[in-house]
Amino acid sequence: MRPQSADRNPLLLEAARLYYEHNLNQAQIAARLDVSRPGVSRLLQEARDSGIVKIQIIDPNASGTRLESALRQKYGLKHVVVVPSDKDDTVLKSRLGYALINLLDQLLTENTTLGVSWGTTLLAATEHLKSRAMKNMTVVQLNGGVSKAELDTYASEIAGRMGENYHAIPYLLPLPAIVDTAELKKAIISDRHIAKTLKLAREADIAAFTVGAFGSKSVLVQADYFEEEEVQALIQQGAVADICSRLIKADGSICSSELDDRTIGIELEELKAKPFSIAVAGGTDKALAIKAGLAGGYFISLITDEDVANELLGEE
Repeated sequence: MRPQSADRNPLLLEAARLYYEHNLNQAQIAARLDVSRPGVSRLLQEARDSGIVKIQIIDPNASGTRLESALRQKYGLKHVVVVPSDKDDTVLKSRLGYALINLLDQLLTENTTLGVSWGTTLLAATEHLKSRAMKNMTVVQLNGGVSKAELDTYASEIAGRMGENYHAIPYLLPLPAIVDTAELKKAIISDRHIAKTLKLAREADIAAFTVGAFGSKSVLVQADYFEEEEVQALIQQGAVADICSRLIKADGSICSSELDDRTIGIELEELKAKPFSIAVAGGTDKALAIKAGLAGGYFISLITDEDVANELLGEE
């Protein structure tokens, strides 16, 4: 949400009330407030973006939109949420994040363990948290998230915010996502504190994570886990996506077993066993990556946008 100046709030409130409570049209509001009609449209949009206006749609049959229903049927998914697409990446991530928090608030119960990955989409989700105390709840980081570069993965911040919001204990993995050797990984995860956190991740009732498109611009590459030569070699091996820092091919299979043995975090097969595994990803550049995740069966709930939904359904 964009912060609003205090002196602008009264104008936003008045425009919103005239439109939503008094049912005036935009031309009538423009005349009353002495602004242009496009100006009224901007005020109403700003009121929504800032949180002054919140719109809730109640679906009596819980069937969702046509796109959501079609995706559920085609891919055998339990939950699908499709948000409007947007060329502005920040706006799109905010919409995806908002949808994730709404779904989590439907699923969370007492004694729940929630596993979360990292990245800017999940960080955007934490901006929409609604304070709610959950009895005996735990939040755990699903995979290592310490960057080797200046890039901030927000791993500890995401789990920390989630924990604070739900009055839950957060368990973190202050470790790299990928280490240099399988032997080093074995030594690291043998530590009893890390082993406990990984066990919690494996046993989490709900897992919420992003799906990344693998390539030179992917987060793992920006975090300095791979040199460009390694990136190209992995692409040659078929890598198209990453889920919880594990690279997969278009058919959903692990791209490199050697790399997988050096990756710290939940294994993809363990995601399949969870009651609720939620993938959150949008933007048409993620369509192939999401397809790969669907092919592997790594999630039963999907939050994405209209453009991706149409691609997944083979539509324009």
